[in-house]
Amino acid sequence: MNELNRHPSLKDIVTGLYQGRSLTRILMNFELSKYKLIGKVVDIGGARNPDYYKYINIREATVEPLDGLISGIDFEVDDLPYADKSIDSIVCCNLLEHIFDYNRLMKEMYRVLAPSGSVLGFVPFWTGFHPDPADYFRYTHQALEKICVNAGFSNVKITPLAQGPILANFNTIVLSVPKILRPLFYIFYSTLNAAFIKLRPDSLRRHPLGYIFYMQKH
Repeated sequence: MNELNRHPSLKDIVTGLYQGRSLTRILMNFELSKYKLIGKVVDIGGARNPDYYKYINIREATVEPLDGLISGIDFEVDDLPYADKSIDSIVCCNLLEHIFDYNRLMKEMYRVLAPSGSVLGFVPFWTGFHPDPADYFRYTHQALEKICVNAGFSNVKITPLAQGPILANFNTIVLSVPKILRPLFYIFYSTLNAAFIKLRPDSLRRHPLGYIFYMQKH
């Protein structure tokens, strides 16, 4: 088990914010730490050495990044450059919102995965417009599940990064706040958020920062 397979503490969050990560990124990394990938792994849309490699358990894996800046691939029109059933696992973080024909890419991921292979990824939900080079979608958990199932995957698990609306608003401004003030802002916003959730507990479900998705090919 990965030693980071736990919920982030206040110290983890404050340290991450001071180091320049958003709240979404901090929570995403810790949620990804609950997964282990083995064999030949392709990181679709991942640049060289993203910080989530420190969290996912990939010690028994060989990871190859596949990104337009690295390989020149265009995920909208190009097939993935792998033979059928040749990949053991796929990572796909912060990419699907930038792909207009996401169904095509999902089917390509299914094609190259070996039987019992898995896909682990993340999509943001509560975030601003961030083109890279375009920004098309925000997915709900219901949409993600249908997209994965329609591509042929099974054992689909969607995990929300649920923090509530006030911390969601905090996440949109935190990187514009001076580093030294970010911990204080977080403590203030999280206190208000906790009080709000007591009054409106359903707001957790309605205001996720994003979703981790995991699925397998059988």
